Amino acid sequence: MNWKIEILEEHSGELGEAIEHADHGFAMEEYTFERGKVLEVYVHNAGQGPWHIFTDLDSGHRFKIPPERYRKVAEVQVA
Repeated sequence: MNWKIEILEEHSGELGEAIEHADHGFAMEEYTFERGKVLEVYVHNAGQGPWHIFTDLDSGHRFKIPPERYRKVAEVQVA
């Protein structure tokens, strides 16, 4: 499932922190999304938990973000 999301407030973190396996620590680098940025993302987990996990389809980076920092703009149909 793909969505378009808009970032509501600046969000930063480390790439790799959203990957759920033990050997992700060797490839850490920081990322920042500015307020107002619209991303097309693949949805990994947008359930009821405190963090939602997406892959940015433009960069291929997986990241996690709390639901209060973005809003879903649309669902994107994959051809």
